Amino acid sequence: MTEGQTVHAVQPVARWMPVAATFVTLMAMTVLAVGWSWLLLGLAAVALVTWPLVVADTTEHRLPNRIVLPCYPVAIISVGLHTVVTGESTVVPIIAGAGAVVFFGLMHVLGGMGMGDVKLVGILGLLLGSFGLTPVIVGCAAAFLFGAIAGAWAMATQHRAATHRIPFGPFLLAGFWLGIVVPALPALPAGWGP
Repeated sequence: MTEGQTVHAVQPVARWMPVAATFVTLMAMTVLAVGWSWLLLGLAAVALVTWPLVVADTTEHRLPNRIVLPCYPVAIISVGLHTVVTGESTVVPIIAGAGAVVFFGLMHVLGGMGMGDVKLVGILGLLLGSFGLTPVIVGCAAAFLFGAIAGAWAMATQHRAATHRIPFGPFLLAGFWLGIVVPALPALPAGWGP
């Protein structure tokens, strides 16, 4: 291989390395926190798109449909299989997913959120709701707290106006993963948690 060919061969690997590292880290953390479940299928879909969505939202201020929308059928099948196997109700997941879409849709109409955020929260709400209300509350609170801190930091250090838009997708995803992991911490085996 010549030097030019080596550079071209390494570029695709370098581009996917953060995706793979994010996926492996999030899935390992999730399996340790929640154990084996059919919900891991939906969580794996979100883990796989977390890095590309963070990059897209921070660089382009958008969450592309081609990345977000394929997660819907995977999440729905995942939650469906989980409820069939465990016998748990689908009421909380459906209300969490639909409620998130309605709330963020209203915020979009009022000018506070992008439409990509609206589409993303349906998946996140459905999956968080499958673990109960506590993960939904933790995930939402964390996302808004992180967003508020980032907004305050941008206004203070970059002299941005309060009307300046910041990408909210990364904070939604960070809140989502905290919503999955944090409520499970007390259930970890001795020596694994705080």
